[in-house]
Amino acid sequence: MVLLNEITCAWCWRQFSPLQIRFISESIHLRGDALAGSSEGVRFSAMRFDPEGNALDPDGARCNRLACPHCHGEIPRALLELPTVPISIVGAPSSGKTNLLASGLWRMSQLANDMGIDWLDTDPRFNELIHTNQASLFLSEPTVQNIVLTKTDTGGDALYRPVTIAGVVESAPRPAFYTAGRMSDSARVVVEVYDNAGEHFMHGQRAAKFETSTRHLLRSSAIILVFDPLQHIKFRQRFAPDRDGAGTNHQRQELVFSTVVSQLRRLRGLSAVEPIPVPVIVALSKADVWGASVLGADWDSLVSRRGAIGSLDVLLEGATRMSRALRDVLAQVAPEFVGSVEALTNRAWFVPVSALGTDPKIDAEGNSVLRTSDVRPVWAEVPFALALTVAAVEPLKLQKDGVFTQSLA
Repeated sequence: MVLLNEITCAWCWRQFSPLQIRFISESIHLRGDALAGSSEGVRFSAMRFDPEGNALDPDGARCNRLACPHCHGEIPRALLELPTVPISIVGAPSSGKTNLLASGLWRMSQLANDMGIDWLDTDPRFNELIHTNQASLFLSEPTVQNIVLTKTDTGGDALYRPVTIAGVVESAPRPAFYTAGRMSDSARVVVEVYDNAGEHFMHGQRAAKFETSTRHLLRSSAIILVFDPLQHIKFRQRFAPDRDGAGTNHQRQELVFSTVVSQLRRLRGLSAVEPIPVPVIVALSKADVWGASVLGADWDSLVSRRGAIGSLDVLLEGATRMSRALRDVLAQVAPEFVGSVEALTNRAWFVPVSALGTDPKIDAEGNSVLRTSDVRPVWAEVPFALALTVAAVEPLKLQKDGVFTQSLA
């Protein structure tokens, strides 16, 4: 095992050497950690090891779980060995982030072999919420209805955990961890996927209230911005005139992105005028409703069929062509959004996505009615494949002719 010289905590984002790592006690008598909480095992520096090299806690129990020496948050063992690629997913409330996370990450695992990559759970214990949502969408009985994923809330133990940073208790989102790399290369990275409630980025919210929950922007290697065109009245009137706008939030979604960039600049100490040095993938959600009107009836033919995907290079080439076409359409009906994105970053892609592949029906009680057999995602994996590509090139130092390439200009 070859360890990194320096490790970055996925919770508090402070750096430390492998020699500083803490182990988590497994003894039932050593519960209650000063930083991690009263229900957590005590964090300790290992002084004793068994013949197999496992750390022994003060009670002699064998311990394998690791924690950051600064905040005592538990981290996957792979973080000691592999470079990390943090990806932040952001968007307005009800834009479709929760569905896209479950569906897109499921498709990444299903289609990884076709794209020539490995995409595996780094440690399934850290991805339980994603697994639960994926099971609801893809592994329920075909006739099960009322499949609804709970929206990302601004709090709650399932989505966030308290983290003590410099003596202050903050709320940090729980990242999902995936190990990825080319099949033809031994190099691997750990992809850290961070999600936040859309309210954390809404214009008019007190920045200080939510800024501690969005500190992952300090380290983001790529940002996936989920934009719901059906919340944009001009887009909906032109391309989905039969869509009922009742209940739509009508959010100024370009302000969400401006808020994200503002927070990123504060965290990184960037100039107020220079473009941010982070690639942005704009995922235009609910394309099953508007895709045919905007892009033609066969808009999904490039990458939606498993047999037609081919290598990741083929997928990215098609996504880049699609990005240009979508950008031109958006510039006509939502120029304020396109202008905001292009003014704030010089590396942006616009891609259509349908996390479900169908428009859920609403019953008399106002519940979404959806059967597992109706869930057929289209392009849901593309934002994650793009983010992985543009973010993993530098840490892996891959060659231009490899699976990961930046030939997207």
